Amino acid sequence: MNEVIPSADRIKIQEMIINTNQIIRRHIWGNQTPKYQKLVLDWHYTAIGIHHSGNRGMKNPVEIEAFHINEHQWDDVGYHYLIHPDGSIYEGREIMYKGAHISRQNTGKIGILMLGDYDEQWWDNDDELTGEHLSKLKCLISTLKSLFPIKKLGGHREFIARDTGCPGNLLMSVMDNLRKEFKLNAPS
Repeated sequence: MNEVIPSADRIKIQEMIINTNQIIRRHIWGNQTPKYQKLVLDWHYTAIGIHHSGNRGMKNPVEIEAFHINEHQWDDVGYHYLIHPDGSIYEGREIMYKGAHISRQNTGKIGILMLGDYDEQWWDNDDELTGEHLSKLKCLISTLKSLFPIKKLGGHREFIARDTGCPGNLLMSVMDNLRKEFKLNAPS
């Protein structure tokens, strides 16, 4: 049986993640208040899903917030963390709430968005996957793995049956190395 973790302990762990990775809190950068009463609690995380902004190439978390809340009519940003190419990490949906980043399969999965377009296509401009961007992703994965029983790491497309390019071929090209480095499995 899973042990219920008191709310105070969850807040303490959330703060540890934020402080360890110098994450910019949602209330500092966000323009909208999440509909907390509609969010579902989640805590027993065993997987991390990596995403990218895609062809829209959004790099501003406020754009992601507007896209998710205004256009999609979601209750909050779908991802738990958003990493900018310059290395800044932004808090999205608070870690104690289930994300909305992998269609109908979000329970137990932490969502990380790599801000930018990492799918090389001839018809649009793509972003370069920088060392700073990857370094911050690795630091965040390391922190999350130290606090949760994370067993799987994968790109968005590895978690779902339908066709998606997310998180792009550039991020997928480093996924196996990330799994080896952190001794994690691919989604099954």
